[in-house]
Amino acid sequence: MGASSDFGPLLNLAIWTLAGSSTVFLGLRLLAKHRGQRVLWYDDYLLIAAWVSLIISCIVQTVDTTFGFGKEHRDIDASVLATTRLVSIVAGFFLILAAAWSKTSFALTLLRISEGWPKKLVLFVIWTTNIAIGVSAITQWAQCWPLARLWEGEGLDGQCLPLDLINGYNMFVSGYSGLMDISLALLPWVIVRPFDKLAPSGSTRRKEKFGIVVAMGMAVL
Repeated sequence: MGASSDFGPLLNLAIWTLAGSSTVFLGLRLLAKHRGQRVLWYDDYLLIAAWVSLIISCIVQTVDTTFGFGKEHRDIDASVLATTRLVSIVAGFFLILAAAWSKTSFALTLLRISEGWPKKLVLFVIWTTNIAIGVSAITQWAQCWPLARLWEGEGLDGQCLPLDLINGYNMFVSGYSGLMDISLALLPWVIVRPFDKLAPSGSTRRKEKFGIVVAMGMAVL
């Protein structure tokens, strides 16, 4: 039998690095609002909620590694295997919420400054993405009956939706969500362009516009 592998520490490093990056971006955003004496809007509160969900997911996932998550199946203590599965589902659920809310937060920001077809596109993204991700969040818990079969596995009588169906839908949601991310990241270029016509000649420098667009596009990350 080969040496066992434990990817738990690497997993913790990855998720907390990403969580730390999101904390820095959120902190800078709130600091800029505070210094500019601007009140928080719905998009800010939704982004804060997304950050809280992300941190909860990271904490729960870290706890899960103490039960053996990240190791090969044969190396996890059988007495905690069900616990590991349950904790992993909880972590995934909060991660899904964080993804949906952060995406919606940025879309709401664009919604405030867009008109015409870009505004309709943003509304389309908000509705379709939240429906798709919402179904994914629900199936995290509703794919098996009784519910406990999710973490107890075949040791408990019951039924589950076909695994291929669940995996296929989750892959679709990931792809669609990524496509909508690209759309939201590119929209600032369309939204900022009309301001050139309103501003006096030469007053809007190319570097300034580029900086605004890049900053807005990065927010979707």
